[in-house]
Amino acid sequence: MIASSILVFYAIHTDAQTDSTKLKVKSTDFSYFRVGIDASKFIASNVSKNYEAVEFAMDANYKSNLILSSEFGFGNSFVKNEYLNYKSNNVFMRLGIDKTLFNKEFAGDMDNAFIGIRYGFGIVNRGEADYTVYNTIYGNSVGQIKDAQFLTHWLELTGGFKMELKKNIFIGWNIRMKTFINPKKFEQLPPNYLAGYGRSDKNTAFGYNFYLMYGFGKRK
Repeated sequence: MIASSILVFYAIHTDAQTDSTKLKVKSTDFSYFRVGIDASKFIASNVSKNYEAVEFAMDANYKSNLILSSEFGFGNSFVKNEYLNYKSNNVFMRLGIDKTLFNKEFAGDMDNAFIGIRYGFGIVNRGEADYTVYNTIYGNSVGQIKDAQFLTHWLELTGGFKMELKKNIFIGWNIRMKTFINPKKFEQLPPNYLAGYGRSDKNTAFGYNFYLMYGFGKRK
C-alpha cells in the first residue's frame, strides 16, 4: 500500500515537473528584445530641404531563427516650385518577420544576417495646394486644390544584418524594396517624400536603414 502510494506520488510529481517545463519553454519564446532609432533618417533630414523623417524600430526573438519586427515613425515633406506649393505629413507603421540566415556561433550569439517581409500602412495628410499655370496666349492662371487625408498600404521585402558592438549595443543595416497596394491614392499631388516608404510618385521604391539599437532580456 505504501509502495503504491509512493509510485502514484512520483508519477504525479513527474507530470507536474514536465508540465512546468513545457510552460517555461512557452513563456520564454519571446526572450530577447531590441529597440532603436534609424540614424540615417536623422542625417538625411538635416541635409535635405524637401523632407524630414524620424523612424524607430523594435524586434523580439520569437524562435532561434525567427524575429518579429515592427518599425514606426512620422515625417513631413514640401513641394515648392514655380508651379506648385503644398505640404504633406504622415505617420506610419510596418509589421513583419525576419528569418536569420546562419547558425549561432555560440550560446547567446546575436550577430546574424536576415531576410524579411513587411506590411506597411500610414495616415497621410496633404495640405491645400496652390498652383500656377503659365500660358503666353491666354495669360497665367492661379488656383487651389483642396487638402486631403487618406490611408496608404504597401508591402516590402528586406534584407540586412544586425551586429553587437558591445554587450546589448547593436548596429543594424538593411535595404528594402517596396510596392504600393493602393497606388491610385498618389495619382494626384503625391507627397515629395512619404515617411516609411520614400518617394511616393513611384509605385516601386527602394530604401535603406541604419539602426542604432539597445537590447535586453534573456539570451538563448
